Amino acid sequence: MSSSTTVPGVSVVTQDGSAVEIYRRMPSLGEIEHIQSLLTPNSSVLELGAGTGRIADALAALGHRVTAVDDSPEMLAHIRRARAIQARIEDARLGEKFDAVLLVSNLINYPDAQLRRSMLATVAHHLRPGGQAIIEWVPPSMLASRQEGWTKTLTFDGAEAALTIHSNAGGIVTGEFTLTADGRRWHQSLVLQRVSPATVRDELTAAGLTLTTAAPNSTRWLLAKRR
Repeated sequence: MSSSTTVPGVSVVTQDGSAVEIYRRMPSLGEIEHIQSLLTPNSSVLELGAGTGRIADALAALGHRVTAVDDSPEMLAHIRRARAIQARIEDARLGEKFDAVLLVSNLINYPDAQLRRSMLATVAHHLRPGGQAIIEWVPPSMLASRQEGWTKTLTFDGAEAALTIHSNAGGIVTGEFTLTADGRRWHQSLVLQRVSPATVRDELTAAGLTLTTAAPNSTRWLLAKRR
């Protein structure tokens, strides 16, 4: 869902253009703690688009029974604690239900309505009655503030990550994520759609889910239940 470049021989790039090294090195930015606060002890958790298992493995270490789905074997090779399953999100049908299903990394902002609907159908399919979908997104108010030239930099463990916005027009935001570490640099493109809360609510409803977040435009985290 993105494109990237890296130093030859240093890091694998997946079929969709994601640089594995970026996903492997990035630290938690509070996501794990927030998700943990929403789970009951020993929950069964399905993470869709789990990448290298940064969140899935951490939740497994906290005592949850975690299944990590990603379409990239290169990403899944780094998962150590969670159960790893290779599948595209839109195609995954595991034949079991979970207490919680995670869709993070702002996948709900992907600029393809049909793909978003297919991913949400997978979320709904795997939720047990009473289960909860936990969805990370970038609300439209936040995307509106990320104009051309906007940059944010994060330093951690001797590495530097930078996000730069290249354009913000017509509801589509493009940019580039750069990670510099150990004298090497990886680049990955970013394309997000400004999706309204009403659109998200409608797409959740079409998938058989009900949005339970009271003020979706003021949070990075959406919660939904099966109807």
